[in-house]
Amino acid sequence: MPSRTRILFLIPSLVANGAERQLYELARCMDPDRFEVHLVVYYDPGQEENLWADAARLPDVRLHSLHKRRGALGYLTALPRLLGLILSTRAQVLHGYMDGNLPLLLLGRLLGKPVVWGIRRTSKDQSRSSPLSNRLLKAGIWCSRFVDLIIFNSEAGRTNHAAMGMRAARMEVVVNGFDVARFRPDPAQGAAQREAWGIPAGAPLIGIVARFNPVKDHPTFIRAAARLAQSWPGARFVCVGEGPEPYLASLRELAASLGIADRVLFPAGHLGMTAVYNALSFLVLSSSDEGFPNVLGEAMACGVPCVTTRVGDAQALVGPFGLVVEPGDAPAIAEALTVLLQEPAQARADRAQASRARICATFSVEALARNTERLLSSLVAPAAALPPAGGN
Repeated sequence: MPSRTRILFLIPSLVANGAERQLYELARCMDPDRFEVHLVVYYDPGQEENLWADAARLPDVRLHSLHKRRGALGYLTALPRLLGLILSTRAQVLHGYMDGNLPLLLLGRLLGKPVVWGIRRTSKDQSRSSPLSNRLLKAGIWCSRFVDLIIFNSEAGRTNHAAMGMRAARMEVVVNGFDVARFRPDPAQGAAQREAWGIPAGAPLIGIVARFNPVKDHPTFIRAAARLAQSWPGARFVCVGEGPEPYLASLRELAASLGIADRVLFPAGHLGMTAVYNALSFLVLSSSDEGFPNVLGEAMACGVPCVTTRVGDAQALVGPFGLVVEPGDAPAIAEALTVLLQEPAQARADRAQASRARICATFSVEALARNTERLLSSLVAPAAALPPAGGN
């Protein structure tokens, strides 16, 4: 068997959020003939985990938990375990995500191994973050000079972190990738989801898919829905996501105050996202801040045209096939949706097809893996590749 480069990834958990899913897809698609992948998490899987079991079934990925306790004291046992794991796997490149970045830098410098940080934060506005998050950000900026490579998932993220003073030997962008086999047009799934939601046949259904958090700006989406409903009374709207009940209640109250409570759905519980996207006529991203929005790529892969605010790399993602407006502009969102609703059927079908083709050609998970592999390989001299390890 040819020698392979050993990569150790560290991420806090495998809760199925954006960063975790992208790491899972990356690990799944990396070339097993060239890379031995070790995926390490701090925390044992809990009831909310739904990527751990998937990752455990990947034949070419070795999954490890550090069994860390919650809180700062948990590092007293987690870091020695991590050190032992790095030594036993003979990892050649250490790649952190989020809270895994600083610990891997410490151990990487101790062991003389290349260290990579994965950064998905975009905004340089620290007013929305907790004091602890801001302190960690400042520490990361100072420590970045000792990192061999930082991989951002958006050009906006790289630009904003550079403006805050982040410096590393190399700072590169590898955009997110989407599983176009999973996210695909499926009219049957979409029709079943619409029926489950009680959407009248033929009614336009416009959705937002986002956690209930102020940065996603659901109020602007709901205000745009109220404006659109005046000229398109048959239109229905859906807010798919999870979040604090008080915030959700405030959104329900806003819809009621605007007279569209009976037209806006807030479905609860786990939903099959391929079915959700296929149920939609159009997707709206109304966020005030983003990096590289996964929901746009997933919806486009399903052939769903999108309206997005001009945040992060959203405009670069939708290209000429989505409509882009300024953040916080409900009238502009309503106007953009009107443009889409007024398109002839063939023009709408062409836009849907082109949206999917763009994702398949440029933003697939395979492209994510190949671009990341190229960067990781550049950190290891060919002669440094080691023969396969015996086992975990």
